[in-house]
Amino acid sequence: MRRVRDIAFVCLLTLIPACASARGAPPVKAQPAVWRTYELVVDLDNLSRTYTCDQLWYVFHGILLRLGVPIDTLNVLPYDCSRTPSGDLRSPRVQVSFRMPAVLHGASVKWAELSAVRRVIAIRPGEPKRLKPTDCRLMRQIRETLLASLPIKVVHSDLDCGAGKRFGVRVRVWVARPG
Repeated sequence: MRRVRDIAFVCLLTLIPACASARGAPPVKAQPAVWRTYELVVDLDNLSRTYTCDQLWYVFHGILLRLGVPIDTLNVLPYDCSRTPSGDLRSPRVQVSFRMPAVLHGASVKWAELSAVRRVIAIRPGEPKRLKPTDCRLMRQIRETLLASLPIKVVHSDLDCGAGKRFGVRVRVWVARPG
């Protein structure tokens, strides 16, 4: 039984690249990369509502994890934020530090520490879990500050923050290949 399962798994693995090619998408090819460290302070300005430091921590932490940042390299420190949701501080700051893959080219590939693959990642309410439908203006500022500072390509952005509208951003990012 195990042998049949193993053969089925190998057959499936050989079909995945063929299916991707049949759809017109090139197969994902790993690239040599190194870890690049980022240390940023994100200034949020005049948000539409008050955020506690815990709320900001969870949103930034969740977004960076979705982007493939290794949890052991991630540090999020919000400040100038409210202790309660009813506070009046609406221009907090969030200091983040983390590592992401940087793809190497040419002669520099000899310095590779890992392999990275390109992924398209969606960021929208519920993804990450703590990003709420009421966070559209916060997400717009995160896109204009944090995401704009990273080697990320925004492939789609719907941040029209009208009443009742869903928002979302899709980005293409290099992530470390497991293994």
